[in-house]
Amino acid sequence: SSSPPGPVSLSPLQLANKARTEKEEKLSQAYAISAGVSLEGQQLFQTIHKTIKDCKWQEKNIVVMEEVVIAPPYQVENCKGKEGSALSHVRKIVEKHFRDVESQKVMQRSQAQQTQKETSLAS
Repeated sequence: SSSPPGPVSLSPLQLANKARTEKEEKLSQAYAISAGVSLEGQQLFQTIHKTIKDCKWQEKNIVVMEEVVIAPPYQVENCKGKEGSALSHVRKIVEKHFRDVESQKVMQRSQAQQTQKETSLAS
């Protein structure tokens, strides 16, 4: 019968860093919206940013590690930069992002169809 661990204490520096990071992410998102970036572009930016923090908006383009530029419509073939590991890594992230988005759509469609079947059976 041991007591649960106490609350984790965060230093003021850790809290300040977390607040600054969240503020930067919100400003980046607000910029993308105001620049008229598509929802797909915003989602891709967020996906890349989870893996590679060094990414930013340059007008409607996503710039990753100052080496790779992804222009609308943000597909794999829109990834431009010097051939090398950075470009191939970013392309893999973009490919996986769109595969994941597509599989989510498929799952949502099948769930909607299942719901329709259940509704028609019930009536």
